[in-house]
This record gives sequence, structure tokens and C-alpha cells, in this order.
Amino acid sequence: MPQESGAPGVEMPAERAGLSLRAFLIGLVLCVFLGLALDYNEMAIRGSILHWYFIDRGALFVFLCLVLMINPLLTLLRRRWSLRRGELLAVYVMLLLLQPASATVRPLIAYLTGASYYASPERRDLQAVLPHVFPWMIPQGTEVVRAFYEGLPEGAPLPWEAWIVPLVSWGTFLMVLFGVLICFAVLMRKQWEEHERFAFPLMQVPLAMGERGEGNVSPLFRNSLMWAGFAIPLFIGSLKALHQYFHTVPEISLWTQFWVFRRTTPVPVRLSFAILGYTYLVNLDVSLSIWLFNVISRVIRGIMAITGLEHTALYGVAGVVGPYSSQGSALLAFMGMGYMLALAAYSLYVARGHLGDVFATALGRPSRLDDSREIIPYRTALAGIAGGLLYLGCWLYQAGISPPLIFFLFFTCFVVFLVMARIVSETGFVATYSPMDPPSEFVVCLAGSSAFSPAGLVTFGFSYGWTLTRSNTVMGHALGALRLAGGIRRKQGLIYAVGAALLIGLMASSYVTLKLGYTRGGLNLDRFFRDYSVLPFDAFVGGRILEPSPIFFKGFLYTGIGAGIAGVLMVLRTRFVWWPLHPVALPLSTTAYTALFFQRIPGLGHQGAGVEVWRGSALQKDPPFFHGDHFGGGGLCGRVDHRGLFYGDVQKYSLCRVIHKSSAICDDSQDCRWKVVRMQPSTFRDRQMDLGASFTCGFYLHRG
Repeated sequence: MPQESGAPGVEMPAERAGLSLRAFLIGLVLCVFLGLALDYNEMAIRGSILHWYFIDRGALFVFLCLVLMINPLLTLLRRRWSLRRGELLAVYVMLLLLQPASATVRPLIAYLTGASYYASPERRDLQAVLPHVFPWMIPQGTEVVRAFYEGLPEGAPLPWEAWIVPLVSWGTFLMVLFGVLICFAVLMRKQWEEHERFAFPLMQVPLAMGERGEGNVSPLFRNSLMWAGFAIPLFIGSLKALHQYFHTVPEISLWTQFWVFRRTTPVPVRLSFAILGYTYLVNLDVSLSIWLFNVISRVIRGIMAITGLEHTALYGVAGVVGPYSSQGSALLAFMGMGYMLALAAYSLYVARGHLGDVFATALGRPSRLDDSREIIPYRTALAGIAGGLLYLGCWLYQAGISPPLIFFLFFTCFVVFLVMARIVSETGFVATYSPMDPPSEFVVCLAGSSAFSPAGLVTFGFSYGWTLTRSNTVMGHALGALRLAGGIRRKQGLIYAVGAALLIGLMASSYVTLKLGYTRGGLNLDRFFRDYSVLPFDAFVGGRILEPSPIFFKGFLYTGIGAGIAGVLMVLRTRFVWWPLHPVALPLSTTAYTALFFQRIPGLGHQGAGVEVWRGSALQKDPPFFHGDHFGGGGLCGRVDHRGLFYGDVQKYSLCRVIHKSSAICDDSQDCRWKVVRMQPSTFRDRQMDLGASFTCGFYLHRG
């Protein structure tokens, strides 16, 4: 187990047992760097994905450099300059919470501008949206939006003034929302960490990295098993990365796909070393349940496909829910929400004693709880929740949503965010998101679009930016950060450090996204601006404004079936000790990332055999080999993207594809040729590739 701050044998000055001024300043600098690098990597370099759901490769790579290079160097220069364990964990807490804040900005900017850019007489659904948008929610001026998607002429100034009002209005909304979610996490931390003993698998790696050893280097990095686990994904990933630069280098593919049920249902299979390592730390029953329930979900999809009970093409829309909600399946999406509601009720029921003590402590009554170990007192957390919800409610009311619907939306989002945080904290599955994604679709389907004003319906479309659980993972990350904060003795001021990290994430991502969009053209940079910027409006909002949708009564039935199934599993789980299936895995059964579940088979194998083979060894308590699996992927991503940052020759391979897709919306071929010129290559090899891409793109334009 990691040695606690101040343990015997470790010199730990009191002023360095937690967040210090220098740790705060170092955290700010690293947050600015990471905040700028995340979006630049995604949009300009197009390198490895540094943040994906709950895989925080960017934060882990920066923390790895801090622990393995910077801190030992400070120790060599002067021992008292080195960062202690509590300071290191405080820095990682800041990096950890910066990433989900940064991840919400780019999709939100795409949604704010997509309808304005793509609206045309042929797209009546998008034109129906524009008259009902409040001016303080989006940038004003068609030229401002067009220049963001296509790029400004050389030397033209960026229209920052057009973005001040929408960025401030949405920025304050997001900061208050993040604060409310962190306050909820504070209320649930003790229940899940100390009473229910969740494993928090995703936090085991940074906790092991924060240990102190000889030379101020963690003992984890002196373990040969860790480096063995590190070498395997590093070698395979390096071959894949080199193959992108030099096609003569062979590539080892870790992904395949086969079809079942008369070739109607694809079953992708992918190996992720990070998830394979996390599986070792997860309870065996949970791993079995995740795999088994996903197989059952695939069987249901196949039966519906061959019988025609519900027509859903791959990533298509069934007409009720969007493509993000269980891949367009209304049945599985609403059943998934039933699972969510049952798990939320179960979580609150189990925590009823703890929550009663929380309210007693907040009101100054005698209780068994001591909130001195929390980053904020329970009274402050409850006040923050009440004040934050009041502000968010007033904001949404001004945006055209009625109070009953605001309450329904808050309730649905609370259920989804609570259960997602529980799943991640208990299982460590990194691709966790809601079966009904975003949860706002659940509100519209069950209330009917006729219950909304047109402006309120448009605001619900913009709510994709903060309710889409694929990007808003703040509560799950906050629970992980609070788990890390348990290793920090002095937590005073940590909440301000967290707030600063969230603000830096929003500001840095906004700056990089707008800067690159106006200088290079958003269409040339990111898939959000090409493929997804009108997603909330083409089917979800625009069609319902033109033709209001009634209440989807089948949704109540499907939700009830899902809640009933989850309830039965909960009863069996609590009544019979031998029952192996865990209901927490049910919401994961409807997600799109089926490929990741099949590696639970080897995960189950090494979980079951590992305790027997390595019984009594260090692997049983702290598996460094599987930590190395995760380091290998994170270290490789940072190294490859570092190369791309300085050489700038990663994005050339997608140049032709981007220009070809852009040509579908160009007025003429001259406009598309202008976009090609905007993509300036940065090396001689890039210029050669650019020449070939230009010829290929010209061929496609000629065909068009």
C-alpha cells in the first residue's frame, strides 16, 4: 500500500504535507501546458487521443514526466526543493480535473455554430432553429461563423469581441455546474470509499506513482515487472506509430470484427492494454457481469435485427432517440435508463445512514461523521449544491425552459451522473457513458416536444454540450480526485486549486479552438465541425420544431422493464451470497464499445489465476506488471505527440480526406482549392505528401 504522508521513516515537514504554494504554482503551469496541448493535439497534430472518456493519458504523461524526471532532478540539485507525496498528488488532482473541463469546450463551440453555418433552404430543420436562439448564447454574424469554419484571409484579425458574451455566459454556467457536481462528489466520497470499499481502479496508478523511494523515485519504477508490462504496449504501439510515418514498417493490429445473426450485427473485438491492466484490480463478479450482460445485449440486438422488431442501422436513428443513445435503439436506451434509475435508488438507499449523518453534521447536530478530511465541509457542499442549482435553474429559465421541465432535467442528469460516477469508481471501466446519451433526450421523449417552447427546445439542443456524458465526466473524475486527496494531509485551499484547474481548462480550450479555427479553418481540423456540429438540431430539435413529437409512451414501459430487471438482480445480489452477477454492470451492456468488453475474457483469466500463481507476492496487493500496461500506452502517446508537436507531420495523412469531405459543402472547386492552400506543410516530406494529396483531391473535385 502507498505509504501515507508523514509515516515513520519519511521526513515530512508539515508545510509540505499537502497543497503548498509551490505545488499550486507548478500545478497551474502544468495545467496551462496541458490545457493548450490537448486541443492542439486533437485539432492540429491529430496525434494519439490524450483524453478519452475516463482514460486520462495526457494528465498521466505530464505527471509521469514530473515524477520520473523533474522531481528527481530537483532532488539532485537540492533535496529540500523536491516535491513531497502530498504535493505530487495535489498537482495530479489539478491535472485530472482539467481534462473533462477541457473536453466540453470543443463540442459546445461546434453545437453553438453548427446550425448557423449549415442552415440553408434545403435544410429547413436547421433554418427553423435560428429564429429561436437567444443572442447571448451564440456569436452574432454569419461572417463570424463562416470564417471560423473556413478560416480567415491572411492577416485578418480574429473576431474575439463576437465571442465574449457567449463564452462568458456559457463559461459561468459550466463552472457552476462543475462546482455542483464536485459538491455531490464530496457528499458521496466517504460512503463509497470507506463504507462500501470501492476499489477506484483508475486511481491506483497515480497513487503508486506518488510513493517515495530512494532518490525520491517511486519504488514502482524500480520494479522489473512494471517495466516488462510497460514494454509490451510500448513496442506494439511504437510499431503502429512508425507505420503512420513510414508505411514500410509493419503494424500489429489489435482490432478485428466479425458478424453474427445473418451478418446484421457486427461484433468488434479490440485489445486495450490499459483496460486489461485495470481489469486485474476489479472485483471478479463485476468483470464477469460486464462481459456476460454485453453478450446478452448483443443477442437482443441481433434478434431485433433479423426479426425487424426495431430497425436500427449501425449508428443510425430509430426515430425516437439519437445515434449516441444505445446506437439508436429506443428499446435498449430506455431500458438502460431503467437500469440507471434503479441503481441510483439503490445507491441512495444504501447510503441513507451516511447521508443522514451528512445533513446532521451540516446542521450542527451530533453525528458520527467528521468532515475535517474533506476538501470542503458538508455544510459548504450542501450550500453550494443549493445555490448552484438555483443559478442553473434561473439560467435555463431565461433560456426558455419552464420550471417543471428544468426540475425533470436536473433529476435525470443527477441520476445519470451519480450512477456513472459509481460505475467508474467501482469497476474502473473507462468507456462508461449513459445508455441514453445525452439524458436530455429522455426528458424530451417522455414529456413530448409539445411541452417545450421552441426556444426551450433549442436550449435543450445546446444542452448536448454539458449533458453529453461522453464529454462531461466531471463527477466521476471528482470522485477519483477525492480518493487521491486522501493521501494529502493538508487539504486547505485544494478546492481553489481545483477551481483554477477547471477555469484554465475552459479558457485554454476556448483559446486554442477559436485560434485554430479562424487561422486554419475548423472544417480542416476536427470531426466535430465536419460531422457532429448539427447533431443536436437535425433530428433532435429541428424536426420536432417543424413537427412536434408526442409523448413516447412505450418509453415508460421500456424504462419500467429495465428498472425491474435491475431490481431483481439487486435482490438476488443482497439475499444470496453466492449470486455472481452484479447489477452495476447493466448500464454498460448497451454501450457502443462492445470491442472493449471481450478482453474481459483474458482479464477474468488472469484475475482468477493470478491470486493462485502469485499468492503471497507483491503482485497480489500492488500489481506493477499491470500498472506497466497502462504506462506503456500513456508514455507512447506522449512521446509520439511530442514528436508531432515539433515536426508537425502527423496530420498530412488525413489532408485529402478532409478536403474531399469539405468539397461537399463548397460553392465551387475554387473555394476548396483555397482550403488546400490554407494547410501549410511544415517539413520537406510534408510538402511531398501535400503534392500527392493535392493531385488526389483534385481528382475527387473533378469527379464532383
